[in-house]
Amino acid sequence: MRTPRLVADDLVLEAPDVADAEDWSDAQDDECARWFGWPCRPGVERCRAHLERVANDLERVANDAEPGSFTWAIRSPAGFTGGIDLKLHEDRWIVSYFVHPAHRGRGIATRALRLVCGWAFDGLDLDVVSTRVRAGNAASLRVLAKVGFRPTGKETGDDGHVEVFHELAGSTRPRAR
Repeated sequence: MRTPRLVADDLVLEAPDVADAEDWSDAQDDECARWFGWPCRPGVERCRAHLERVANDLERVANDAEPGSFTWAIRSPAGFTGGIDLKLHEDRWIVSYFVHPAHRGRGIATRALRLVCGWAFDGLDLDVVSTRVRAGNAASLRVLAKVGFRPTGKETGDDGHVEVFHELAGSTRPRAR
């Protein structure tokens, strides 16, 4: 199964292209790096390598391999606005996302997350989508609450930061608006 194109109003989620590497890098500022626990921002070359791996995974899936991840570029009329992915990890489907700093505070993460979770429940027939967020990431915690995710536990990582686990059950999710 290929990464599907998802659309809601003026928001389009589609498989990213290697040509998105510069935008992908620009969108992941120091704040993004802090919340993901990275030592620094990923540069253009690192983003290009990541997007090449994504493209190779898309090709593998197109050849009937079982998908283990889906990655989308988030686009609006203004252009590239962020990224979101859904990955199978230890028998759980985990979602993560980022929004370009110039586009934060406009509901983009909320709408993109609703689109991906709705597709995961309807297209993949999942019962639950999970995520983990650093305890101090107030913006992301607000997004998760708006979409209907519920906290399910906490864990302190090796770096001393508390990660809060969240889940959204398909039977309780709000419908996309």
